[in-house]
Amino acid sequence: MTEQGNRAMGDQDEVNGHQLSGMKPRTATAQRRTWAGPMAIALAVVAAAVVLVGGVYLALMRVPAAPPRTQQIGSVRVTFGTDPRVPWTGPAELSVSIVDGRGTPVTDAAVTLTYDMETDSIGRRMAGMGAPARMAAHLDGPGRYVAPVTFTMAGQWRVRVAIARGGRQEGQGEFLVTVR
Repeated sequence: MTEQGNRAMGDQDEVNGHQLSGMKPRTATAQRRTWAGPMAIALAVVAAAVVLVGGVYLALMRVPAAPPRTQQIGSVRVTFGTDPRVPWTGPAELSVSIVDGRGTPVTDAAVTLTYDMETDSIGRRMAGMGAPARMAAHLDGPGRYVAPVTFTMAGQWRVRVAIARGGRQEGQGEFLVTVR
């Protein structure tokens, strides 16, 4: 075999004075710089920051609570409230403070609270929602009556307050509670 035949058989080659041992020569390619990777990372960082800031904002945001609501029911003035002021789904406490016409706390009242959830925008209840819950409030302080309740879901709840004194009905009032 000739020298050229040996080269064709895979022996060491020499190209332009450089020896090659069975490897293909490298071709120079221009590296293409792409921004896809850094852009994806930047977008992920910005999205994470937005989620973090939004979460902190929502956690620290103080929901403006409705001021205590007051109504005249019969001969007494009733102020209604909740604890917490803006209740969440679960246990809460309803409070009713009662004073007479002279501003004296009423301590001899029988207070019954009936509460249920409104189910549409005009206050109608859907069939099958069950009977409203009924609770007798107990005297907690001068003229202040409280009752523990459980709000089973978020939304608008209607609380009816019935007051009786000396065996006769004073009347009823209705208050709305927004549960978060």
